[in-house]
Amino acid sequence: MRLISRVGLSSAIVSLACCAVIDAAPFEQARVAADAKWMIHFDMDTARESTVMQRAYAAAVKMHPQAKQMLGMVSGMAGMDPRKDLHDTTVYGLDTDKRNAVMIVHADANREFLTQMVERAPNHAKIAHGSYELHSWTHKGWSRDCSGPAVGAFFKDNIMVFARTQAVVKAALDVLDGSAKSVQDSDSMLAGRIRPGSILIARASVVDPKTCCPVLKEGSAFRVALGENAGEIFYRATLQMKTATAAEQVKDVVKGFTSLASLKYGDDQKAMGLVNAIEIKTDAKACTIRWDAAADDVWQVMETAASKWEQRRKEWGSKRRMDDKQTGAGCKSCGKDGCKECSGGKHSPLNKEHSGGKNAERPLGDDEF
Repeated sequence: MRLISRVGLSSAIVSLACCAVIDAAPFEQARVAADAKWMIHFDMDTARESTVMQRAYAAAVKMHPQAKQMLGMVSGMAGMDPRKDLHDTTVYGLDTDKRNAVMIVHADANREFLTQMVERAPNHAKIAHGSYELHSWTHKGWSRDCSGPAVGAFFKDNIMVFARTQAVVKAALDVLDGSAKSVQDSDSMLAGRIRPGSILIARASVVDPKTCCPVLKEGSAFRVALGENAGEIFYRATLQMKTATAAEQVKDVVKGFTSLASLKYGDDQKAMGLVNAIEIKTDAKACTIRWDAAADDVWQVMETAASKWEQRRKEWGSKRRMDDKQTGAGCKSCGKDGCKECSGGKHSPLNKEHSGGKNAERPLGDDEF
């Protein structure tokens, strides 16, 4: 049973699942432990209210009808339909090691179904913690980093807690029921008001020293918010850097990005309007980025970019099929590259030999995503 992966997958595809509009509740900071070093919150309810997300979902389904079927499959595996049942997901950590993080999923899930599924997982065991029942099992993920021990519990019928150890889940439950202090009760850097319409919120009082991001390597803390409110898309970011020089370098990086965008989209006035809306300033060691744009303008640029990408994809596919016919490559029955035999024999695209070979067995690198 791969419960964590299924919940994670549900969260990952939320950008496609925005067809229903419901009232969104603000992020509850009382769910995050007072001594948390970082947190990320994705508000699915607010995403459903976003006009850009609604249009993106409608366009994606129209362009790729199979998307609805995929979401239906996810619903069957996850015990909930992310398009209407998933409300929000919060992840936080007491240190910078993401493997020690806790994930809180707020969703109208089928508790009985999920409990039955996890009870069939390898090495399943039940542990009591007060009035709560914890389930532990061995999780089999897509890579070694995703595999290993897993622990989950229901705080309420619609609030689930996941982590790798019993101790972390127990501590998270104590925060949720008020037995332990939360960010809301402290002077943590992770506390503070939430901007209306925030879909994604990320805050950190420390930065992982092992981060691969060269900008964050010189950072000591950050706050980020992205969302839509009153027809405006907004992005806010404040990066506290180790030195004033590092803050200026972040400013240079953003200016470099806008210059590259100008080279590529210089003849597109709508796109350039979005690029030029980026504001950045530094104050000692702090670097602040602000961006606001009309949701309609953002959607028009996204729609144009998606149409161009889809056209290029079709052209690449057509060219590849033409090349295969000229070289004799591809399946003799359907002509598709990588298939070779529709009979599902040893050259089937589902065969490991033709799905990356030894490459498919190794863990994904940090630069593969």
